[in-house]
Amino acid sequence: MKLLSNKALLLWIDLSIIFISQVLCGPTALSFKPKEIVTYDLNGHCAHAHDKNTYQMKKFEIKIKEENKNSISSFFSNMFKYVLNQNEEEEKNNTQNQNRTALENPFEVQYQCNCEDIYCDRIKNSFEKIPSYFSRALDIYTPIKLRLNIFSFSESEYRSNSSALAITTPPPYLVLKDSEKGWPFSYPLTLIKQLNTDLEIQYAPDEDDYDIDIDINTDKMGDFEYFTAMLAHEILHGMGIYYLIQPLSMTIPDFNNGNDMVIPPINIIETEDELDSSKKIEFKTFLPPSIYERNFVDLEKMIENNGSLSEDYYFFNENYYGAFKDIPLNFTIHQPIQDNIEEQSLQNFNETIYNWKGTSLAQDFYHTASYSNSVGFLTQEGDILKIQTYDNEYSSDLFHISTPYYCESKEKCTIEEETDHHLLDFGPNFVMLSKYYLMELNAEEKIEHCAPNNTYGLLGDGLVHMLTTMGWTEKNHEPNDKLYYIVMEDELNSIELEDPVNPTNDELKLITNQLDVASLTASDAINTIKNLGNTLIYIYLLSLICLFLI
Repeated sequence: MKLLSNKALLLWIDLSIIFISQVLCGPTALSFKPKEIVTYDLNGHCAHAHDKNTYQMKKFEIKIKEENKNSISSFFSNMFKYVLNQNEEEEKNNTQNQNRTALENPFEVQYQCNCEDIYCDRIKNSFEKIPSYFSRALDIYTPIKLRLNIFSFSESEYRSNSSALAITTPPPYLVLKDSEKGWPFSYPLTLIKQLNTDLEIQYAPDEDDYDIDIDINTDKMGDFEYFTAMLAHEILHGMGIYYLIQPLSMTIPDFNNGNDMVIPPINIIETEDELDSSKKIEFKTFLPPSIYERNFVDLEKMIENNGSLSEDYYFFNENYYGAFKDIPLNFTIHQPIQDNIEEQSLQNFNETIYNWKGTSLAQDFYHTASYSNSVGFLTQEGDILKIQTYDNEYSSDLFHISTPYYCESKEKCTIEEETDHHLLDFGPNFVMLSKYYLMELNAEEKIEHCAPNNTYGLLGDGLVHMLTTMGWTEKNHEPNDKLYYIVMEDELNSIELEDPVNPTNDELKLITNQLDVASLTASDAINTIKNLGNTLIYIYLLSLICLFLI
């Protein structure tokens, strides 16, 4: 009897070790944390905080869904949940595609106020209406965790070198596919929480880890009281209006790569060598671009082709998105370069990148995006939102809606300097322009002044459709019940790809039929050739009348 007990005990230990090893060392989702977003001052632009395209890789454990647990006993199933520290309420929240209920208050906010009460109160008062503005426009099923840190940057060791008004840390991004053999893209965790995924994501955050973390600088708040639009702007970045692609010259500084191009994000790990002050740079792998960038279209081509839509108008296709499988990386260099081996590694990378099938697309986008009115975001509802670009300058404003008037550069905008801002037309999507305007007005006054016809108030219809195109659900619309597939860390290079990456021409015909060309304004879309044609006809008729009168 004692022998039997020992055997039973050994069996129990063996099974426990196997199980725990599977939990602790099991598959993890491919995920990373993007760089911060900086808003420099009340009238300054947002920008990425760093010049280099580096990402902090994150680990997300994967929990098997109930319907996939046939081979696991109920005992081990319960133990699995226990080890992952998932209580009944979390289990309920993670049961996807079942009885999802939109939240009246979709945000869980924590304030960290290390400042005078007056500044903290301004931010708290400004945030009060934020939940209703978002819940009025979107069905959000799982709370988005926000932390608002209000303090003086100049008195902070961490931020003392920054003159920004706000610095936003976006949520982690995970790689998902929207079909079993579809193309992978990077999605923000804020959105993934609302989606149906084939596997449950068990994200165990650190104590101070939030979906969206916003540092607000009291040094730059001045006497202004209303920051609702600013907070909505930063939250929208955290909900997915954010780009990951970067110029190669910014990704690899001091690398002589000739003509510049825009490449997908790279997992780069940088460490400082304390002995010689050199920098060690490890190139791991390419990462899929974001779901936001997937919808970039060439506005110039649309004008040239009578406002029609074609799959060829998307800036990127399979050749570009395939960088993660077509371009091998996994090499290490130092800055400055230390030996011939590192020089050879860079040379090999240079040759590979310029023989890559996506090189021409990468160069074309960099060139095209260096001119104004060149890049648009095509929504599934038929909106074409014009993205902010400038002439003769590739800027970091690709996550903003373009101003409806011409600006010479990111730093120079004569019309803003010479015109009372109350007389400017900022358009219905004013909340996602690259600057904050009319700071003396509260949110309702801004809506009345800029966008009285917005269906949802602060969030313009175009912005809402931008979000729904990425996967969010519009208020009082059919929920997004698509099943998304989580990509594992070791799966990316061997992933099966059969589905087209962009909509087909037949699918785009349906969107073309939905285009409300007459309602497109300069603030959120480029005029199609139909509008242009109507204008030309009007001018032509007017000229005939003038000639007749003469």
